[in-house]
Amino acid sequence: MERSLAQPQVGYCLILRERRGFRLLTASDAWQTAVVLRRTWPQLLITILLTRGLAVVALTPLVGLLLKIFLAGTETGVLTDEEILAFILHPTGLAALLVVGSVTLGILFAEQGLLMVIGYGALEDRRVTYLDSFRHVAGRWRGLLSLGAHLLVRLILLTLPFLLAAGAIYMAFLSRYDINYYLAETPAEFWWAMRLGGMLGLCLGTLLTWKISAWILALPMVLFRDVAGKDALGASAVATAGTRGLITQWLAVYLVVVGALSTLVATMLSLVGNAVVPRDTEHMVLMAIGLGCVLLLSVAGNQAVTILATVLFPITVAGFYAALASPREIEGRLPARGSLGPTPSLKIPGKAILGAGLVALSVTSLGAFWFAASVGGTDQVEVIAHRGASAAAPENTMAAFTRAIADGADWVELDVQEDAEGTVVVQHDKDFMKSAGNPLKIWDATRSDLRDIDIGSFFDPAFTQERVPDLRQVLQLAKGKVGVLIELKYYGHDEDLEARVIDLVEETGMERDIMVMSLKYDGVRKTAALRPEWTYGLLATVSMGDPTRLDVDFLAVNTAAASSRLIRNAHRRGMKVYVWTINDPVQMSVMISRGADGLITDEPALARQVIALRNGLTPLGRVVIWLAGETGLLQGLENTSPEGDA
Repeated sequence: MERSLAQPQVGYCLILRERRGFRLLTASDAWQTAVVLRRTWPQLLITILLTRGLAVVALTPLVGLLLKIFLAGTETGVLTDEEILAFILHPTGLAALLVVGSVTLGILFAEQGLLMVIGYGALEDRRVTYLDSFRHVAGRWRGLLSLGAHLLVRLILLTLPFLLAAGAIYMAFLSRYDINYYLAETPAEFWWAMRLGGMLGLCLGTLLTWKISAWILALPMVLFRDVAGKDALGASAVATAGTRGLITQWLAVYLVVVGALSTLVATMLSLVGNAVVPRDTEHMVLMAIGLGCVLLLSVAGNQAVTILATVLFPITVAGFYAALASPREIEGRLPARGSLGPTPSLKIPGKAILGAGLVALSVTSLGAFWFAASVGGTDQVEVIAHRGASAAAPENTMAAFTRAIADGADWVELDVQEDAEGTVVVQHDKDFMKSAGNPLKIWDATRSDLRDIDIGSFFDPAFTQERVPDLRQVLQLAKGKVGVLIELKYYGHDEDLEARVIDLVEETGMERDIMVMSLKYDGVRKTAALRPEWTYGLLATVSMGDPTRLDVDFLAVNTAAASSRLIRNAHRRGMKVYVWTINDPVQMSVMISRGADGLITDEPALARQVIALRNGLTPLGRVVIWLAGETGLLQGLENTSPEGDA
C-alpha cells in the first residue's frame, strides 16, 4: 500500500522540526519524495512544457520589450561592451536593471511556484492540476513581482561591496600594463590577483548561499500564506532560524547531484556516439542516421536532467515549508484533501491548450528540419586572418600578413593606433609588455623607439627582425593580393585616427579593398560620416538590444553570440556576420552551417581546408557535419572566443 501523505510535517523533507533540533533525510523521507513525483508527474510535466512554451511566446518578448523601452532613450537603442556598464551606472540604467530584473525574477518565481503548488498539494493529499496551479499562482502575481524586486535589491546590496573590492584588486595588480600581458605571461601580480579574487569569490559565494538558505521559504510564504513580497524574505528567515546550516548542505548536495547527472548523461552520449557512429566517409548514410539518433538522445537526456532538477527543487522547498513554517489552511483555494488518489491521473484538463502547444512544437520541429535541409549547397565564406596568420607568425607583423596571403586568406585583420608622432601603427595592446617585455605605451612611442623594439622573438627566435609596422606598409603589401580589415583601437589617446586612416587608404589606392570596424560604435560612425561609401562593421563581445538594427554593414561577434537567430536577423537586414576567433575545424564547420559569412581565424590555411572539405561533400554529408558539431560529439564546439581576442 502507498504511504499516506496527509501529514507532511511528520514524515517529509530533508529537515524536520522535532522537539530538540533537526534531523537529516531518512529512507522514509526519500520514499515520500518519490511518491510525490510518481503521483504528480503528469501534471508536473505538462506544467513545465507549458511554462517553457509560454516563456518563448510571451514572457521572453515581454522582458525584451521592457528592455527596449529603457534603451529607447539611448542614441541607437543598442549597447555593447563598455557601454553596458556605463548604462547600468546611470540612473536610467539602474532603473532598467531593477525593473527588468524584478520582472525576470517574478517570471522565474511563477514557474517555480506552479510546480510548488502541485507538490505542496500532493503533500496534503490534494490532486492539483496544472490549471489549478495556474489559477492559484496568477492570483498572486503582485506578490511575485514584489518578491522579485526586494530580492534583487538585497542581492545587489550584498554583491556591491565585493564588486568594488574586485575592482580595487584589479586596479592594484592588473592595471599597470595591458591586460593581455597578464593573461599571456601570468606574472606574480596576476597570481596575487587570482588568489585575492578567489578568496573574495569564496566569501561572496558563502554569504549568498547562507542568505539563500534563509530566504528559501519566501516563495511559499507568498503562495500559501499571502505574505506580501516585501515581508516574505523576513518571514522566511524567521521560519528557517536554526536550520540554515542543514539547508545549505542540502543546496550543496542538490547542485552536486544535478552536476553529476549532467556529466553522466554527457559521458554516456559520448560512449554511445563512439560505439554506433561510423567514422569513415564511405558510410555517410549510416553516419547521418547515427548522428541523428545521438542528437535525439542528447536532447532527451539533457531535457530529462533539466526537468528532474527543475521539479526536485520546488517540491523539496514545499516540503521545507510544510515542515518548518506551520502552514495555514488553504481550504477553498485548492482541491479538497483526499483527492490525490493512489496513482497518477492521466486525465488532463484544458485539452485545447495542450493542442495549441503541440501545434507550436510541430512548427518548431519543421523549422529545425528546414534548417537541417538548408545546410546543403556551396559555401561562400570569407577567410579573415586574425592579426595575420598569427598561429604561424607573431601577430600584427609583416611576417604574419605575408603568411596569411600565402595561406589564401581573403582578408587580413589588423589593429591600428596612433604613436607619439601621429603615425598610424599596427598594434593591438596599449603597450609592448606581452610581445617584448617593454612597458612603453603606444602613444608615447616615436618611430625611432618602435624601430628598436623586437616584437617577434617572443614567438620564435626566427622572427627576431620583426618590428612594429605602420598601416602604410601593410596596405602596400596587401594591394592586389588581399583585402584589409582595419580595427580602430581607442585607448583614450587618439587625436585624428579616423582621418589619418582614410588618408593612408586613399594614398595607397586601397579604397575598394578595405573594411573598417571597431568596438566603439561612435568611432565607426565618425569614419562612415567621412567616407559613407566604405564598408563598416561593429565588433561586439556582448550586447543589450538587437545589434542587427545598427547602421553598419557587418557584425563581428564571438562564437558565443553567433547564434543561428542572430545570423538570420542580420541577413534579413542585408548585414553580414563574421565570427571570431575560430581555430577549431569542427567549430568552423558549425559556424558555416549556421550561416556565418566569414571566419576570423589565426589559421587561415586550416579554414581553407575546412571549406574545401565541405564543398566536396554531398548535401547529406554536410548535414552529417552539422549534426556532429551541434551535438558536440566531436571536440571543438565547446571552445568559445575569449574577450581578449577582440
